[in-house]
Amino acid sequence: MAAIASLGNLSLRQLEVFYAVVEAGSVTAAAENLHVSQPTVSAMLKRMEDQLGLALFRKDRGRLVPTNEGMILHGALQSNFRYLHSVSDAISQIQRNVSQLMSIAAIPPLGNGLVAEAVKTFLEERPDARVHLLVRPKRAVYHAVAAEGVDLAVSFGTGEAEQEGLQVETVSSGRLFCIMPKGHPLESKDVVNQSDLQHHALISYPPGHQWLVAQLEKAIENGLPRPDQILTVDSVVHVYPHVENGLGIALVDEYSLYYHSQERITARPFVPAIDVTLQLIYPNRRPSQLTQIFVQHFKAACVKFG
Repeated sequence: MAAIASLGNLSLRQLEVFYAVVEAGSVTAAAENLHVSQPTVSAMLKRMEDQLGLALFRKDRGRLVPTNEGMILHGALQSNFRYLHSVSDAISQIQRNVSQLMSIAAIPPLGNGLVAEAVKTFLEERPDARVHLLVRPKRAVYHAVAAEGVDLAVSFGTGEAEQEGLQVETVSSGRLFCIMPKGHPLESKDVVNQSDLQHHALISYPPGHQWLVAQLEKAIENGLPRPDQILTVDSVVHVYPHVENGLGIALVDEYSLYYHSQERITARPFVPAIDVTLQLIYPNRRPSQLTQIFVQHFKAACVKFG
């Protein structure tokens, strides 16, 4: 405490002004660098000398020159002020980065297609922005918004986000399609229904793991034979290669289908129609300006789905 008391109750601002005057070589130049008036700088130097009982400057041919005591003080401050300036620069850089950074969490069927399209057009408009995209399972997407500070999530609507207490906006509604390899018998049909599923091997999803299981249950009426589910996979995006290889047929969402090559598969609407809603999920805080701009790009990308 004695070392601090020896500063004579000088403030950091006083030390900054003194340092600026020595570095600039004059009160006028220092005042300009500090964005204050010349009288303010002069008054602070005078009070500083009175508090210390020391002369820190002397006049030499009209110029203000540090005394020996002033030079010793300047030397002691030099390394510390360079360190403080580097800290200030780092803080400014962090603030710039934060203001231009947004994070998005999306489930795989959307993160690799619709979200990717929106990110592309968003960055074309805002090339100074930076996006951190997390592609995760649905439950992990909700957790990213609720607990990890993610700015926005994109998922299919099943009511779970509302149960988590998150803000939800429904932005689009697609439907289920049945996909099959080229040349498959169902290719001759305009639509596919449950009775069609009974006669062909089905690639599906494990219980409790994938939202499409619930959609599939809607498609299978009670009392009718269930299709032979020969393979289960943990994501919609993993269905496509197996269908292309002729292993079976599958039910998929319209959004992932739109962005997947149909060179080796055929798609038919499933009837009765089962809606697949698309939701934006926000944390319980006001969306940043950057997030709002991205949402506009995302909604524009959704127009094709009605």
